[in-house]
Amino acid sequence: MPAHRAVREVIAATGGVTVASTLLEWAAMLREAAPNDEIRNLLTQFSVEAPKVSVESDARYPGELLSGIMGAQLDRALDQLKAKLVRLNPVEQVEDYNRMFGDLVALEQRRRMLRERGIEGL
Repeated sequence: MPAHRAVREVIAATGGVTVASTLLEWAAMLREAAPNDEIRNLLTQFSVEAPKVSVESDARYPGELLSGIMGAQLDRALDQLKAKLVRLNPVEQVEDYNRMFGDLVALEQRRRMLRERGIEGL
């Protein structure tokens, strides 16, 4: 939207978010720098509107994202290991089978721990 672009340009022109010591001071600076009433009204609306996302969820987002990536990697590793394991003969290749089965158990435990941490964060 052109009006939103203009708001962004006003913010950039006044020096960004770090130029004022308080939010009220910053909002006043932005309104003074607005080129017209439409942008000034939009800035006023943005300055009093409640945020759509809580600060807590913003703080959790990087962890949730990393947890999702790690979970996907674990799922792929588990799928690959299971595919190798079913091709092994546990009677003829006892050492390889036991080693891979141990790896499988360890990966399953890591995935379970990752999911439990994710559930606790909800």
